[in-house]
Amino acid sequence: WDGRFNDLSSSLDLNRWSWSNQVGPYQYYIHGSSPVTAYVNLSPSYKNPFDAGSKQGAKITLDRTAYWNGQNMRRTELIPQTTAPINRGKVYYHFSLMRKDANAPATTREHQIAFFESHFTELKSGWLSGSPGTEDTKLRWCVSGQTHWSVEWEADVWHNFAYEIDFSAGTVGLWHSENGDPLKR
Repeated sequence: WDGRFNDLSSSLDLNRWSWSNQVGPYQYYIHGSSPVTAYVNLSPSYKNPFDAGSKQGAKITLDRTAYWNGQNMRRTELIPQTTAPINRGKVYYHFSLMRKDANAPATTREHQIAFFESHFTELKSGWLSGSPGTEDTKLRWCVSGQTHWSVEWEADVWHNFAYEIDFSAGTVGLWHSENGDPLKR
């Protein structure tokens, strides 16, 4: 499965997916009531400039309309759409992300960024529910709810990740680098 946005003309292509028409690399149904362009936008300016394999990246937005199905947490989700065995054997999930100073994710709220539904591995930012204090400026990798890696999440720094998941062995590892540096376990 390849989740890059190379084959999409714009985020409007995400609207083609439905339960009866499962096309494209992503399911896009968990979002607020506004048009797709309020939550997901694609552009070459949103991709990691060190990534020669991607034509464009995605800007994901949460705003005051991003409530899904009456829930009380804001959500904009892209879920892999594939029949490939992405949850069997040993697989790697590679992604890059960066934040800006303008409209940065709130440090007073928990953000679940890249996760599996069971949350056995996930990238988070902001204040973790139940933690002491009221804000947190870190970007962190958690396994089963426990932080195993973290860094101050500074603006304009590209963070590259790979989850190394061996579903057969029940293990997970993290690879990370910044900007154009090679990934390190």
